Amino acid sequence: MALLDYQNAIGQMVRASGRGDRFEHAGLTPAECRYLLTLAETAGFRFTVKVQQSWCAGRAAKAAFLTLSILPEETRRLLLNEWTSLGGGTRSFVGAESAAFLEFIGRHLTDPSHELTVCRLELAALRASEGVSHFEPPNPIGLDSRHCLLQRGHYAGLVRFYAQPQQVLDALIQKAPLPPLSHDGTTLLFGPGLDGLYRTASRNEVTVYEKLASPTPAASLFVEGFNRESIQDLLAGGIVEYA
Repeated sequence: MALLDYQNAIGQMVRASGRGDRFEHAGLTPAECRYLLTLAETAGFRFTVKVQQSWCAGRAAKAAFLTLSILPEETRRLLLNEWTSLGGGTRSFVGAESAAFLEFIGRHLTDPSHELTVCRLELAALRASEGVSHFEPPNPIGLDSRHCLLQRGHYAGLVRFYAQPQQVLDALIQKAPLPPLSHDGTTLLFGPGLDGLYRTASRNEVTVYEKLASPTPAASLFVEGFNRESIQDLLAGGIVEYA
């Protein structure tokens, strides 16, 4: 067996052990397979697997620190274990790892809840900050085309708070009980073109954002009564973009 093939086989064994998968040994001789299967039962190899799992869990925890801090310890442990068992915690690009892990966590949280709000807040802030170096405000003249289609901005986000945002954040910082859920909270928009990357959303802006889950003709928004100036403002903030 060539050295590179040996290294690849060892790496595959470590990943398979971490996820409980069956090790695929195609291309190896019977003697090489016996050696590797014997190696997998040694204390040194099992220690290597545990170290790799611990490293992945630690990397994932850093990727969603704020969200995990609001969850009960048992829930954090279960989410981290499930995420690393799926291969999480191994990406070299931290931003992509963080976004993927936050999306994974969000699928396991109650809606509505302060926990889900914090998860979406962390994800929206991450995406908006990543978009700053890529975003350029589009020319609003495109809105005048009858073929113009709009969609949600790639680096945009909308986060609903079920209490005043400062109340929730203060509770996080002080490790105090979270306030009761209320539907009189605030909705924030996040985008790479906004000052500070976020601002409070108006009711009309929330409606527009929700409508743009898929590409939508700009003309249909105007017919529904959404004015050009407000759509142009959303374009400039990176909240919506041309499809």
